[in-house]
Parts: sequence; structure tokens; C-alpha cells
Amino acid sequence: MSSLQELSQAVAEAIFLGSDSRVKVNQLASAVRAPPAEIRQALRRLKNLGYPFVLREDLIERRPLQTIDSPGLRADPSSRKIGRKVEWRLHIGSTQDELKRIEREAEDGTVLLAETQDSGRGRLARNWFSPLGGIWMSVLLRPAQPASHQLLTLSFGVAVTRAIFGVTGVSGLLKWPNDVMIRSRKVAGILAESTYDGTKLKHLIVGIGVNVNIRPTLFPERLRRSATSLSQELGREIDRDLLTRRMLEEMDSTYQTFESGRINELLEEVRRICSTVGRRVRVTTVEGNFEGQARNVGDDGRLLVRLRNGRTVSVYAADVVHLR
Repeated sequence: MSSLQELSQAVAEAIFLGSDSRVKVNQLASAVRAPPAEIRQALRRLKNLGYPFVLREDLIERRPLQTIDSPGLRADPSSRKIGRKVEWRLHIGSTQDELKRIEREAEDGTVLLAETQDSGRGRLARNWFSPLGGIWMSVLLRPAQPASHQLLTLSFGVAVTRAIFGVTGVSGLLKWPNDVMIRSRKVAGILAESTYDGTKLKHLIVGIGVNVNIRPTLFPERLRRSATSLSQELGREIDRDLLTRRMLEEMDSTYQTFESGRINELLEEVRRICSTVGRRVRVTTVEGNFEGQARNVGDDGRLLVRLRNGRTVSVYAADVVHLR
């Protein structure tokens, strides 16, 4: 195996997609051509992601694993674009990278879902913790509408909040540019990565991660104050199949609105639930840091921040912290 990530993927598939509920470490090592010590290292990584198995000396015993019903999603005839084609993986490095890998064969609106990610990422190359129980997906878009794709990404955040409210009754807010928050704690994030052919957009891949049924103790210590999950907020597990389907429906509707040129409708929704507007903020860009008051979201999705000297700056790509 060329990397621990690839080894973890192979081990997860051998244990949970194989026919045997029990497998010995040495047999697994032989099957995937890796030393037993590296197999045990991969097992520790999978255990930290919540995979249900027991390791007794040399014997691995798997427990039942509930996955998202991807065949059911594929069979949904209501989708016009997003969700018409759904790919599923058990454990991979990143849904973003996997969708990039198959981009040439993927049609507009293709969705790639994974049960866990080894190297999920958020903005500014930050790691995104992606254990069992969440919804981790990426969507390939080939928009013809030349309007701001920053606004499309923000609108996908709105679509996620609508889906969450529709399924759970929990109201989320959008923190510019890409976080969905519940009681000031992150429950979901959106990451868009674009590829251009010269000055023309070739495709946009939007990654969405939602903390659905994740136990608080499963979060790393560094995330326990800033992150939450829907099950933690409600005290019960959420139907991930239902929420995934609702997310695809809401995103599909958003994409159709965007492509039809009804940009003002999307902008109105973004402004309505953006908790950043009206707040004092600290903004970090590649040029440096500054503080000011977030006044509005511009027509192109940029954040308009009024500085202490009265000047208003337009921010496109930045890290934003809400100040008390």
C-alpha cells in the first residue's frame, strides 16, 4: 500500500464489505499486502472514526454498520440535476478529491457520498473531522450562468439549513462564508473548489459536511466547544437517508434557481439567515487582518465590512470571526 490512507480504505472495505464477519489480522495483512503492524495502525484510525468492530488479539469481529441508502437515492426520479447520479464510497480520503478523479465521466449534478473521510478538509486547508454518522458529500456542477459562484456556494448553505429545519425542526444560521451554525456552534460546512479553462469556468465541486449522528465524545477535544451535531442538539438520532434526500432536493432547487438567473431570490435568502451581517468581525485574508462591522452581503456574495475609519471594504475570500 502506498499510504496509510489507502491502507485504511482497503481495511475498511475488507472488513465491512466482505462476506466474513470475522477475519484474522494476519489474513487481512496477506490480502492487502501490508505488515500486521500497519494493519493494526489502520484499525486504530478506523476505530477513531467510529467503525463498529472488536479486536481480540489477532481476530477482528465486525458489528452491524448502518450506511446511507445510496441505491434508494439513485432511484429517486424527482431530481432534475443534483442527485440524478449518486456515487457512494465507504471510506476514502476526501469526497472532493474522489469526485475530481472521476470528473471527466461525471455529469452536471453528480453527487459523491462517503460514510467516512480520512482527509476531509474545510477552508484554508483545515482538516474536517468526518466520522461515521455524518453526511459527507461533494457535488459536481457545470453552471452555465455567469453570475457569482460565491453566491451559489452561500445559497447551498441556505439549502442545507432548509433541509435541516425541514427534517428536524432545528433552525440554523449561515456564518459567512461557509458555515451552518446552531447556537453559535458549527453543525455543517460548505467548501467550493473551481477549475478553469483559461478564464472560463470548467466545473465547480462543492463539498458539504453535516454532523448528524455524532456522539460528543467522538469529537476530538479541540472541536468539542466549537462543533455540535444534530443528534447532540435534539437528544436523538436523525434519519440520515431522509436528511440526505432533503438536502439533495433543496440543493437541486437552488441550482435551478441560480441557472435560471433568479439571483435576487437567492441573495434575499442568504441575507435573511446570515448571522454575520450586523456583527463586529475580525477578518483574516492573505493580505492581513482587520476588524470592522459586517454591513451586508453584496450582490456577488462578497461580505461588505465597514472599517473604523468609515471606509467599506468588499471581502471575497477570508476567514471571519464573530466578535462579542
